[in-house]
Amino acid sequence: MLTIIFGINYLLPDSWPSHYDSVVLINSVGCKSSPTQTVGTVIGKDLVVSVAHGVAGQTSTSITTINGQVLNAKVVAIDINLDLALIYVDSAKSTTKLLPLKLADAIKGTETQFVAFEDSKQFVLSAKINEILRIDTEDIYLKNKVSRPGLEVETRVVVGNSGGPLINREGEIVGLVWATSRSEKNLAWATRIEAVKKLLGLISTSDPQSTTAEVVACTG
Repeated sequence: MLTIIFGINYLLPDSWPSHYDSVVLINSVGCKSSPTQTVGTVIGKDLVVSVAHGVAGQTSTSITTINGQVLNAKVVAIDINLDLALIYVDSAKSTTKLLPLKLADAIKGTETQFVAFEDSKQFVLSAKINEILRIDTEDIYLKNKVSRPGLEVETRVVVGNSGGPLINREGEIVGLVWATSRSEKNLAWATRIEAVKKLLGLISTSDPQSTTAEVVACTG
């Protein structure tokens, strides 16, 4: 059984980065009684990838950088089956270098870093890729059965940081964490980053703000 999460506490080797400027906090409002917070990662110029269930149906979205700066944002593509979303960020006034991370394939048995936020402060944890598999689950509305290219990850996560990336030692993103096991301690699930390629095909990567995402309903 899975619990969707919106991740905490493994020690990191000293050789890993202590923070990532390219990982941001996403805030969305509009269709729920309270704002939602998820995590996003810059993967292109002014382009952030995150999970769909945090932004679906929302009317206003912004991102907060690691130094606390708030920037306007817009959802430009969404996939309710893969639980993925692409978000355009107006980074012209950003005081933080939002450099894109490259996409890479996950490798079984390797250590990665899980990056997320707690109380608006970024944290970084170790996360081991246990298995590369297909995950049979449901869409973000829990209505239709779907199968996602997934990862079984050994790390500890809690509610509040869905969308947190898994970053390998080369600084490449290999997956997005979206759920934690209810039955197994310190076990989480992620979508392999290769799934993002389908969404990238729906937008202009040179001008992502020119695209508007399909209209979808609010979740939860």
